[in-house]
Amino acid sequence: MDNFRFRQFHALLKREVIEHTSIFVIAPLGNAAILLLIAIWIMHMLEADALAVIIEYVAVLFDGLSPTEMAPLFMVVAIPFVMTLGISAVVYLLGTLYQDRKDASVLFWHSMPVSNLQTIVSKVVAIVVVAPAFYMACLFALYAVLVVWLSILGASYDIEVAGLGYMFMAAVVSLLLVYLSAVVAGLWLLPTLGWLMLFSSYASRAPAMWALGVFAALLILEDFIFGSQFLANWIESRANPAQYIIFSFSEIWDRLFSYDMLFGVAVGCILLTGAVMMRRYTD
Repeated sequence: MDNFRFRQFHALLKREVIEHTSIFVIAPLGNAAILLLIAIWIMHMLEADALAVIIEYVAVLFDGLSPTEMAPLFMVVAIPFVMTLGISAVVYLLGTLYQDRKDASVLFWHSMPVSNLQTIVSKVVAIVVVAPAFYMACLFALYAVLVVWLSILGASYDIEVAGLGYMFMAAVVSLLLVYLSAVVAGLWLLPTLGWLMLFSSYASRAPAMWALGVFAALLILEDFIFGSQFLANWIESRANPAQYIIFSFSEIWDRLFSYDMLFGVAVGCILLTGAVMMRRYTD
């Protein structure tokens, strides 16, 4: 039975990837292609002597350094990927349940032995766990291509490029840190995920307008009735990237099991439960 449930859940995740290929595959590949083209253009613009000096400098600079200590430096390269992932996540969360009802495919899934809870959990796991893995895989491929390319250029200029190996290891460690940061961010922002999915499962049209409109109304009502800004301050505190970006593996447990994290996960689970109920009663 457990094996059946695992295969069932795997099928749901596979469905999300196939139906949203542009978000899970094409977007990170596009980012990697653009960065590669920029790197090619920069190297093409450099003169041969200047390029040789840069390769030698990089090889010497990173030679013998600790990959874990250098890793935070390489996390900067992942910023375009993280930004694209964030935008894609918002689009995905607002549209995924709404689109199911719009094209009536929800009726097909209700006829299958798949519960609404399984469906929504699979969508959360897909965007929090699976999507970052695709983005980091594309970035890893970009790093590998660049390191091989620099190694070939170094060999052609008779330059010792041992430092590029340390640089590549640091880049790989940085990918692990970025991936963990993305997963922790997904958990930290679970209230936002739950809020978006709640209106994706409820709104008959324009779920983004519903989500923003109701949130704005709650802010106004709190200020008008209680004269406070607790909700606004709480949202502002959770929007701080310093709460979920991980620069060292030793930070993981502190981030995952803090009071603020667990409270946010609880709020997110309540909102996701609302999305499950809305998916059941609004079709």
